[in-house]
Amino acid sequence: MVLICPQCGKAALYLETGGVMGDIYRCKNCTYIGNFVIESDDPDLSNELEEGRRAELGR
Repeated sequence: MVLICPQCGKAALYLETGGVMGDIYRCKNCTYIGNFVIESDDPDLSNELEEGRRAELGR
């Protein structure tokens, strides 16, 4: 299972804290902190999301 950041699209998340209210993740690549993450069994999904984001931004 791969956890992907919903903000930048990279698989650079780590568990910051967990408890009664749920897990909170932090991205090593951007400023995202939250409990919403994209879970995937496809390791290439992160690359596809990054390419889509770059195309969206015109880079």
